[in-house]
Amino acid sequence: MTTYIAPRDKLFGHLDRLVELRDTAATSAPINVEVDLSNRCSLGCEWCHFAYTHTRGPLAGKRRKPANAEVGGDLMDPLLAARLIGEAAKLGAASITWTGGGEPTLHPAFDEIVQTGEGRIAQGLYTHGGHISTERAALLKRVMTFVYVSLDAADAESYKRDKGVDRFDAACAGIRRLVAADGDATVGVGFLLGAHNWWKARQMADLGRSLGADYVQFRPIILYDIDDPGTVTDAQTEWLHQPLRELLDGLAAEPGVEIDVERFRMYRHWKGHGYETCWWSVLQTVVTPNGKMWRCVNKREQPAALLGDLSVESFADVWARVHAQPVDSDCRVLCRGHLANLALDDLLSPRVHPEFV
Repeated sequence: MTTYIAPRDKLFGHLDRLVELRDTAATSAPINVEVDLSNRCSLGCEWCHFAYTHTRGPLAGKRRKPANAEVGGDLMDPLLAARLIGEAAKLGAASITWTGGGEPTLHPAFDEIVQTGEGRIAQGLYTHGGHISTERAALLKRVMTFVYVSLDAADAESYKRDKGVDRFDAACAGIRRLVAADGDATVGVGFLLGAHNWWKARQMADLGRSLGADYVQFRPIILYDIDDPGTVTDAQTEWLHQPLRELLDGLAAEPGVEIDVERFRMYRHWKGHGYETCWWSVLQTVVTPNGKMWRCVNKREQPAALLGDLSVESFADVWARVHAQPVDSDCRVLCRGHLANLALDDLLSPRVHPEFV
């Protein structure tokens, strides 16, 4: 069965980076660069971790920021985006993911920017899917390696309740257009599960498959205190009980459904990261619309995570300063790089008698 999302396993496709990481705690280039083209969003998802970055949309100005954080711009300059693509590819980055922050397809020059990367670097897109016309679907299906639509609801009523806007039909139409378009891009549909909707997981899976998606993925909604991001309370995770786990185990065995059930278990029994060094931040980075580069996507716009400014520096010069960093109290529960870090920490730990296998 094809597995599209496997953060730990995919590391072994980049042995050159792993050797660099082992020998120097640094790498010559990231594997992946996430890029926030836009801090605008047309949805108001109640669980959004980055709503504090939004410059326009239902949640703009309504969410508290982490201490000392500053919103990283509104829209990326298209010339900066084109230069970023070229410099990242030249340095040896394997891919760019257009994501957010906000909704990337709201950038007025989105189509032109992604065409700039065609044939130069692998591209992927995370989107809510509500702004995908027939023409844009054709472009994305041709240019992207994958398009992942965060749908998160089984019906229009739930969508409006959770996201604050009535755009369920628009998102489903976007998925259908992507599926119908010619091209090789994989189309995934994602659903976040929480206390309010976990029992609808099977309905969600059926919806995603009926829309024609190549796969459907389930992840837990992660809740945390912005002032204490590494702590989980029982009240946050009490919904992760046995009936849910049995439901997830059953769905995980079905074709076209991707669930890392262990991720749900980790959240339910979170006791900390369990390792001292964040290796993943040396394999991946994020750039916000103002051109600033950060060492961790979960620490966008937090001063201590700033690596440099691409509006005045080259990608290579900024990346040359990147080294593995210690896990600290600002590291979020079940953070973006946690699963990869577990594999990397195990792989890079010193071994006794390594010459014997």
